[in-house]
Amino acid sequence: NGWVNALAASGGAIYAGGTFTSIDGGARNYLAAIDQDGGLLPWNPSANGGVGALAVSGVTIYAGGMFTDVGGFARNRIAALDPVTAQPTSWNPNASSSVHAIAPSGDAVYVGGEFTSIGGQVRNRIAALNAATGQATSWNPGQYFYAGNSVYALALSASTVYAGGDFHLSGMWLDGYYAR
Repeated sequence: NGWVNALAASGGAIYAGGTFTSIDGGARNYLAAIDQDGGLLPWNPSANGGVGALAVSGVTIYAGGMFTDVGGFARNRIAALDPVTAQPTSWNPNASSSVHAIAPSGDAVYVGGEFTSIGGQVRNRIAALNAATGQATSWNPGQYFYAGNSVYALALSASTVYAGGDFHLSGMWLDGYYAR
């Protein structure tokens, strides 16, 4: 009954995030899982606000958006979810504002959005988080952003992180990524 803004697939399940509160006739607040034939699965984390980013890494489903609670647990705009129980894990980076993009890679989870702090550190709309602890790593390209707008997309290739969004960097190469 609302928008689906993000999809991620793993192990025969397709995870959906968006602005919906029901999907395929079942009540689901902003997060749901469906099987490959379109049937609703019992997985139901129940966020209290919209979800705009999903990613799967191993046995973890990462969700980002505007929510502040998932399954009765305080999770400010970003959460790591168990694919079986749908409960949030202890990973809790606590973003100060919306998370629009998530790209996990090994022991790091790259995130983009509107936040100015995440993982216990000041970070300007883009950050790398430790996949085990949720703490911000030393990677901090957002310190070079000229305009305080948003990162909406992230892509990884080898050792490069590509960021897209509504920001200005004057087309400079900075710390292993390029953005215009």
